[in-house]
Amino acid sequence: MTLVGIRRVARAAKPGGARRGVVEIVLGTVVGQGLLVAVSPLLSRLYAPGDFAVLQIFTGVVATCAVLASLRLELAIPLAKDAHETRAVLRAGLLGTVVVAVLIWVVGAATADLWATSETWATLADLWWLVPVTVAAIAVFQLISAVLVRAERYRDLAGRNAAQGIGTTLTQLGLGALGMRPLGLLLGMSLGRLAGLASIARRPLIEQDDEPRRPVTVRDVGAALARFRRFPLVTTWTALLNNIGQYAPYVVFALAFGPDPTGWLAFTTRLLALPVTVVGQAVAQVFLGRGATARRENSGRLPQLTWLAVRRLALLGAGPVVVLAAFGPWLFTWVFGAQWERAGTYAQVLAVAFLLQFVASPVSNVFNLVGRQGVALVWEAVRLVVVVVAPLIVAWMGGSDVAGVAAYAGALGFSYAGVLLLVRWVLRRA
Repeated sequence: MTLVGIRRVARAAKPGGARRGVVEIVLGTVVGQGLLVAVSPLLSRLYAPGDFAVLQIFTGVVATCAVLASLRLELAIPLAKDAHETRAVLRAGLLGTVVVAVLIWVVGAATADLWATSETWATLADLWWLVPVTVAAIAVFQLISAVLVRAERYRDLAGRNAAQGIGTTLTQLGLGALGMRPLGLLLGMSLGRLAGLASIARRPLIEQDDEPRRPVTVRDVGAALARFRRFPLVTTWTALLNNIGQYAPYVVFALAFGPDPTGWLAFTTRLLALPVTVVGQAVAQVFLGRGATARRENSGRLPQLTWLAVRRLALLGAGPVVVLAAFGPWLFTWVFGAQWERAGTYAQVLAVAFLLQFVASPVSNVFNLVGRQGVALVWEAVRLVVVVVAPLIVAWMGGSDVAGVAAYAGALGFSYAGVLLLVRWVLRRA
């Protein structure tokens, strides 16, 4: 056995490897995202609620388009059988990224007159050049991250997360101080990810395994796409529905309640999503790596890994939910300023729903690990309908913006509780 093979066996044998991986990624993410939290009181004074509304719509557009760009092949990379197939899958994902980014720029610029019909969307049309750039940055970021997950290079993932957060923070603060709003918020997304990619450029990305390295041919790329065809053909649409369901409510709010409620909702959900980003994504990356290993080795440990993650995430998230439910408006007013008191009320209403998201999102990778992408696709379609229709009904009935947030929270909680039930079902059938 080669030295590389010995290192891999030793790493897999360490019982605390998953826990250390989570800790390393969390520490790196805390550095980066902790900076964003620390400067949030400054950002809330440098940017207006309408700027955060533009940011949230922009985020929804680029996140949805990034799914198309990568063809969801970042989920196939941890399942590749060797380094050669890993390079073939990565090359297919990078090629898709280039093609989709160019198409996004052309289509968006050609159709701007049709969709830029409100203040928020008109601002996005003026900054459309930034959309394909950010889409490409996100897609490449996801593909490279998947390679690191496959190799269980958690320390590199931690450094990448820290660099991303630092780059985003400096960009948003600096451009905000110069009065470049909302450009600073938007540009921070792409520059942050580029900073994260730069932080891992010092080492070879893919370690060679026992076989001699061979050049990746067009036939190799085609064979990899054929093997993992369910990811672009099925999982892509699942992720599209997920992203649309995640961001479509902001479009509803912009149309039904105006830019300020949309900005308050965007600011609130970005803060509430930080635990998902800091801890949830760390758990998801380690869970995907360990779960893929369990599936490749047919060890039967996937259910144990899944429910251990669920229990620990639920315990970790319960405390902050209680604090937000009790003191949300007061905390937001004190920390972010008087104009954000309404956002604190939103936080009270949304707290339980985001706890369910915090618990369910990492283990939703089970659907990909056991090859039940179709189940996830159907449920994402259901989720999209309920999270859009619920606030629309409130607006149609003349309800307040808080009532709209409550309807959205109920729909969100329902959808993530359903994810947990479906995970239990597919694990019992796997």
